[in-house]
Amino acid sequence: MKTRAATEYALLGVLRGGARHGYEIRHYIEVHLGSTWYVSTSQLYALLKRLEGLGWLQSCVEIQQTRPSKRIFSLTPQGRKAFDAWVLSPAKHVRDLRVEFLAKLFFIKNLRLEGGGALVESQVAVLNSLKEKQVDMQKRVQDGFQKLVLDARIANIECWIVWLRKKANKFVSVK
Repeated sequence: MKTRAATEYALLGVLRGGARHGYEIRHYIEVHLGSTWYVSTSQLYALLKRLEGLGWLQSCVEIQQTRPSKRIFSLTPQGRKAFDAWVLSPAKHVRDLRVEFLAKLFFIKNLRLEGGGALVESQVAVLNSLKEKQVDMQKRVQDGFQKLVLDARIANIECWIVWLRKKANKFVSVK
């Protein structure tokens, strides 16, 4: 499966909870993920069109008597499968924890999906592997500034690991 932008998966996650029209999708993201995620109106509609072209969404027009018609988007089985695979896979880069991984935790909790604990543990495993690579590089580097940078990266990874075990694990395991 080709990797898509995380925002596309977030849109699938919003629709995993039920069909919505564009304004409802944007409002949902703003209310629930606004502290970490922003999607402009033009970006939203471009992504919805792309996801529909992939066969991950379908839409229909709902005619209203006193208001303009609105397009309602819903998830297809392909879209649901793609979202479910994404939401339970760990982030590959530390930089993706701050937005993408937090969104995954949100969707796991809000959609009451199974596998949150396994996701946290697999994310810890990815981070431990990344940390080992940084430690190995730090041993080979002679430059003081480069050692300092690598030390900062290692400390950041260690903080994420502690947070995942203490906070994220409890968040996804509480019903």
